[in-house]
Amino acid sequence: MRKLAATALPLVILATPSLWLMLTVPPLWRDVDAYNQTVLPPGMVTILLHAPLYCTLSRVPLWLGYLASGEPAVSFGHFIRHSQLTDAGVFALVFLQHAALWFAAMYLISAIATTLLARSFFAVLFASHPLFYTFGHCVGSESLSMILTLLLAGTGLRMMCHYPEIATRDWIIFTALFSCCVLTRHINSALAAILPVTIFTILLERYLRTFASSRRLIPVVNVRLWKATQLWSISIATGLMGLLFASSLTHMLCRDAHTQWRSTFGYTFLWRLNFLETMDPTPRQALLATGASKCKLPESRQLLELLGTWIDRNRQWNPSAFIQEARTHLSNQEMKFHSEKFDRVLNEIAFAFLCPPAAPLRSSALTDFSKATMSREGDIVQDLFSRTDYFFSHRDKMPQCSRLKTFREPRERLIEASKLSYFRWWNLLSIRAFAILGLILLLWALVVDYKRGGPKTPVILFAPWLCIVGMVMVLLNCFLAELQPRFVLPMMELLLVSIMILLGVILSGFKFRDDEVRGT
Repeated sequence: MRKLAATALPLVILATPSLWLMLTVPPLWRDVDAYNQTVLPPGMVTILLHAPLYCTLSRVPLWLGYLASGEPAVSFGHFIRHSQLTDAGVFALVFLQHAALWFAAMYLISAIATTLLARSFFAVLFASHPLFYTFGHCVGSESLSMILTLLLAGTGLRMMCHYPEIATRDWIIFTALFSCCVLTRHINSALAAILPVTIFTILLERYLRTFASSRRLIPVVNVRLWKATQLWSISIATGLMGLLFASSLTHMLCRDAHTQWRSTFGYTFLWRLNFLETMDPTPRQALLATGASKCKLPESRQLLELLGTWIDRNRQWNPSAFIQEARTHLSNQEMKFHSEKFDRVLNEIAFAFLCPPAAPLRSSALTDFSKATMSREGDIVQDLFSRTDYFFSHRDKMPQCSRLKTFREPRERLIEASKLSYFRWWNLLSIRAFAILGLILLLWALVVDYKRGGPKTPVILFAPWLCIVGMVMVLLNCFLAELQPRFVLPMMELLLVSIMILLGVILSGFKFRDDEVRGT
């Protein structure tokens, strides 16, 4: 009975904000990107530009909702090529995202805490953060990415709880989840570093501790080092296998869609070129000339020349307008928009700026990262409302959305919903403030664990590396794309998860009667 209560009560707490949101706030949309992910047929945009997992899985509830709406019956294969948005389909998609969020949160909390009281506390703490629930209420690949990251963190935490006796099943689950993360957002490839750096840190900590205590234990240490080295090697192989599987599946989907596989990061990098508008004309032209000298393709040099003249004529950088104008000036017929040749040219230009990063780009990226660390939870949440509001001024880019409840209702309802107090609960704390809190909890957890003999050291070391990897993901985004509030999600999410893990370690020393329900 206690086991049932330990699951049911936290689950009810976790579901409460979701049910409230579904009753009071219309489904949110990540502007035209979410529209493309849920409407366009399999092809370059839904496989290469946007990673394919969300673009594919989201069609299942959309298809079921389409059928439930009384529309003509069609097969899923036909629907994925000719998707139609309905209120029932969007509601089904958002509900499934919320349900997946409950499961992911419960999975993480069950690994953090083993008592009914502690699990209920962490459920309340998790439910108080609008970041998770607003993304769960939003159509777009970041929603699935957030949920999968929670599951990945929960699996990694379980592995650290059992360290060094990590079960094969856990390695398989972690590899599968990591692969799904990569198939949802390309930047999630950085999550491959979490286990290797954590295990290496554990290896180093245990070697130094044992070596400092007694030299007679060196043979024992050597055995442990060999075991830890094996685990470290497996963790690296796990990341490589996850990347290989994600890449293989993407290639297979491209083949089925008759689309040539290629990287499209150069297209995303176009938005990062906004740093050029802040430069004076003379150094800007010198930088573009240096970039052109690194390019081998004549089309790349031609595009950089056009880029220089375009920025001289326009005060504000507009990638879409530039590409539209550039297409009329480029003589090569293969340079049509999003052709393989066009993407190769954009990739070469991006590499010219990034290898190594030009000083103005580096300065702009670091400035953006500094701004990102000052973000508050409410800033990221409000950005989703702003992205949803994008439709009202760009109806032509999202034509099917006109029939949906979110956009049939007055625009004022969306604005009023964004002002609800729940979305501002944690606005007093920025990422920097949360990081300081996390550092205090880390030191506290290390002291508490040291007094207990160090049984939770792997878990404690796992927490800060989660946070650091999240920061690295945002820093990479600052170099590869123009900073947007939604790009701060990995850093904020993994920081909050780290804080919860450290709190779990600290609270694990408190026992309340016989309310322990399980070991993980």
